[in-house]
Amino acid sequence: MLSSLLVAADILAITRSNARTLCSSFLDSYSASLASGKAYWVESETAQGLIRELLDGLRYRRRSQLINSRSSLKGKKRAFKVDGKKTLSATGAQRAAVTEFMIRFALAQPQLEFFSVLDVARRIAGTGSLGVNRYAILVNGKGPPGGHYLLDLKQSLGSSVAAHFEALQPKSRSQAHRAVEVQLRMQAVSVALLQPVRFDDSAYVLRELQPAEDRVTLDGSRRTMGEVNQVLETIGRPVAWAQLRSAGRDGSAIADELIEFGMRKKWKSKLITAAQVCAAQVRKDSRTFNTAFDDGVFST
Repeated sequence: MLSSLLVAADILAITRSNARTLCSSFLDSYSASLASGKAYWVESETAQGLIRELLDGLRYRRRSQLINSRSSLKGKKRAFKVDGKKTLSATGAQRAAVTEFMIRFALAQPQLEFFSVLDVARRIAGTGSLGVNRYAILVNGKGPPGGHYLLDLKQSLGSSVAAHFEALQPKSRSQAHRAVEVQLRMQAVSVALLQPVRFDDSAYVLRELQPAEDRVTLDGSRRTMGEVNQVLETIGRPVAWAQLRSAGRDGSAIADELIEFGMRKKWKSKLITAAQVCAAQVRKDSRTFNTAFDDGVFST
């Protein structure tokens, strides 16, 4: 989190000095929430600033609005709007494979018709999905149009740093099981339909699709530092709450250890220094990659 904030500072029009201040605000909020020993969640009634605006917007959004923003009627059939930003066209083979998977999946569910596939598209969703097979699936749900559901089917790969901490990793049936199990432990309420599945001889996570609009923009050219700082303080709390909620599972620290850690002070400055080193390495790696790309190293 800290490294990402430092790396993104220039893009977000935030000075590096202010970025370090934001890192401190995040850590102070995180450690205080750990020290409290109680896991809460962010409530729309008590949230403030940009987070309050986000939650208020979600409260009044109807499912039909989301469906209409992502799909349209083509004759009598509803299909995805393929815009090259959120979705890409799926090939006939991909569409057939996903549809066949959903038919098999639906047979094990109490509401067979709910999972009837209307359309399939490849999904685009951030740098974390680069190189990962991911699909958006429009299903019948409870009927047209407001009852339709958007599902997300994402290939689940191992962490790039897992090999360096192999002894610390609890065993899971698959990478998808690992991702889902941890998510269910850490979140107060998880996204609908979240579950590990097997598709195309690989581990995938199936869940209801969360729209990209459900985000807060931290652009310093459009937000005051006070607004951005408040967001970072708010984000720090659920990180701590998630750790408290999952404390003691599979050998992780118990709540008493987390509380004691939250009360310490010296680790914060050391962590920010480490984050700065990581951010510098990311910038260096980025320059190396971009130069290689421009030189045609990845051309086929």
